[in-house]
Amino acid sequence: MDSIIPTATAEKPETATPDAVAEERLDRNLTPAIAEAGEGSAYLRYAIAAVVTLAVALVAVFTFNAVVDPFSLIGTKLLPPALENDRTIKLDLIDKLKQNPQVVVLGSSRSRQAEPAYIQRLTGKTGFNAGVTGGSAADSWVMVREIASRFPNAKRTYIWFVNIGIATKGVNPQLSEDRRSARFLGNAGVRFSLADVGTYLGFQATKSSYRVVKACIEGRCHGRLRYNPDGSLTAASLRYLPEHAKSLRRSVAQAYAEVRSTTLRPRPFDPQRLYWFTKALAYMNAHGATPVIVLNPIYPKIYRYLEAHGYPRKKQSLGVFRRLHKQYRFVLVDAQDIRKWHGKASDFSNATHVNRQNMRRMLRYIVAHSDGALR
Repeated sequence: MDSIIPTATAEKPETATPDAVAEERLDRNLTPAIAEAGEGSAYLRYAIAAVVTLAVALVAVFTFNAVVDPFSLIGTKLLPPALENDRTIKLDLIDKLKQNPQVVVLGSSRSRQAEPAYIQRLTGKTGFNAGVTGGSAADSWVMVREIASRFPNAKRTYIWFVNIGIATKGVNPQLSEDRRSARFLGNAGVRFSLADVGTYLGFQATKSSYRVVKACIEGRCHGRLRYNPDGSLTAASLRYLPEHAKSLRRSVAQAYAEVRSTTLRPRPFDPQRLYWFTKALAYMNAHGATPVIVLNPIYPKIYRYLEAHGYPRKKQSLGVFRRLHKQYRFVLVDAQDIRKWHGKASDFSNATHVNRQNMRRMLRYIVAHSDGALR
């Protein structure tokens, strides 16, 4: 029997023909609007505008840093530098000395806790602390010559604090810019160069400039460190020293981690590093002085680690001193191990600087082991 229900015919979906697909693709607008409007000239205008904006920003940054001159690279001197300019301070104090200092302290900030008054108690000789922040051999050379120019016929001896690397040949910009040092540095003085442009376009310089301007606006334009006529720090200044760490434990931990993460094998020693160092030694010897060279103390935990791993840099430096001894007169006092001079780990300001109590202990040891050079 035939069914009376009509059969439905299945409808096939419409499929796009290849020609239709191609036509649809051609109808889509895939061209950027900017290209449509300006035939590419808008790209050029945009690029030029971006370059000009960047150039203006860089010029503004450089101008700001050049005017503030936080690292004393240009010499504008409109504001105090971000770095402590104790070189000029020490040279000013030397100009004001009324008598020849018989014992002169040289070195970096690690030497500035040495009190000439305490040295006089130990030796009976007057003194002057000529140590400066980040002091190099060139700084010591200039200080030695400046004092000699003030008292040309007087006798002096020296306590020269150095790091295990002994010396560098670099000249600090703050030193070279002081007119009094130019006659001793010759053509070695630092001058602003194209290499310094990058420095004054950088973040660190801008950050330092901002800090200087902010301090001046807040009435703290001049530093809090004050010096006695003999070059030593006043007692009230000690708490403002930049090396005075908020946490000695954290400072030591950071320094210890850095030592452990770096290779202990030293690079081949470059004799050019000794240029200013040997120049100063020769001058001291020629004028009858036998300087006492002191290897700066190291925090005991770090020193023990270095010794346990052979301390190759110490072996290298002692070899350099043995060679120097064949040509120059000096007494070497190794104060790196604070146990030698009964130092205390708690009397460090940070991982690399001792405080005044430790310095006095070390000075007693230095005088006692100076082979009569300080007597």
